[in-house]
Amino acid sequence: MSTTTDFQKITEQISVPTNLVDAAITQGIQAAAPRRKQHRRRITIGLAVAVLLLGAAITPATIQAGGIVPAFTQLLDQDGAKTHNFDPTMNMLLGNLYNQGLYDKVSVPAQRVGNVQVQPIGTLSTAGVVAVLIDYTGPGMQPDQLRRQTEQVDQVSGQHIIDTESNFGKVALGHYRQVIAFYTQGTTPVQAINLQLGKINGTQQTLAFKQLPVTQRPLQETVINQQSTVKAIHGGKITGRLTTIQQAPEALVVNYTLVFSQAGLSARWLENYSEAAWISEATVYDGQNNLGLLELGSGGQFLRTKTNAGQVTSQFQSIFAKSYGSLGDQHSLKDAPADAVVKFRLEIPGRRPNRQQVGTFTVPVRQLLTK
Repeated sequence: MSTTTDFQKITEQISVPTNLVDAAITQGIQAAAPRRKQHRRRITIGLAVAVLLLGAAITPATIQAGGIVPAFTQLLDQDGAKTHNFDPTMNMLLGNLYNQGLYDKVSVPAQRVGNVQVQPIGTLSTAGVVAVLIDYTGPGMQPDQLRRQTEQVDQVSGQHIIDTESNFGKVALGHYRQVIAFYTQGTTPVQAINLQLGKINGTQQTLAFKQLPVTQRPLQETVINQQSTVKAIHGGKITGRLTTIQQAPEALVVNYTLVFSQAGLSARWLENYSEAAWISEATVYDGQNNLGLLELGSGGQFLRTKTNAGQVTSQFQSIFAKSYGSLGDQHSLKDAPADAVVKFRLEIPGRRPNRQQVGTFTVPVRQLLTK
């Protein structure tokens, strides 16, 4: 499956002065106030992508790819301050691309549309997220036309792609850089992607870049195997299990299952319980002291379901950044107190508009830090 995004109506361009420094940009990012994510059935996306692109020879610019709700394209304003919808979630997931060693360079021939040269320059894969960087160079670049461009991304293996996000940032006169990022589904690494770009710089021309390689960086896996059981509002008991957590330095992929009997369930509620379960809230505690929520990237991704002798087992996953806090005060998980824990809350469909809580799973922070 693929996702096509047209940013004509949902993005805006704010010019970035060439004399911004890394410190000012970093300060703007750190000052960004977090927000509670909007939750949806089956999948909840923290819908903003913020990627910091800083190279020794390029103009500093903060790039945030617009999400559907609630954020749009955001760059820092002329004072290096955050814009009103700034959300750093994806920036936290991907890490700071000021360190260009974080992404893998790709050798792909450039293609031309009129006087504009288009060339993918690198890819990045981390826990649950993949991004590709593309350079646009040449005279006659039109930022308002770039916002009308369309992007389509497909995994070569045919796996599902979730919530493709994209944005342009101005590097220098006649030089723009684009970040396209998406959430991945399941545990199979993304090995390559096909990329199609349309309506480039106001034209009707489409370019295709095939088989862009993606190097999956090793993920550390921690076995949790905690479970909690609740009497569901329909049918019998439902058991939720937090099975494993895969992690990269900046992100966590939380894997969990639901197990229940299909006996006594209507077709509607069998589908509800088979395909909808959320771990979309993870709270950091130091003793009884609530330190704040982990930043949610994607919650409640349905992976697969199977039935054996009337017993249904469904698998899900959620993605979190290793950053927590509240009211704009953000901290890296590695800086949490030594005895801090994270409590992951599992919910299932309940009586509208509420969800039913299955239970919480408590994991020491030290188990969530890469070694």
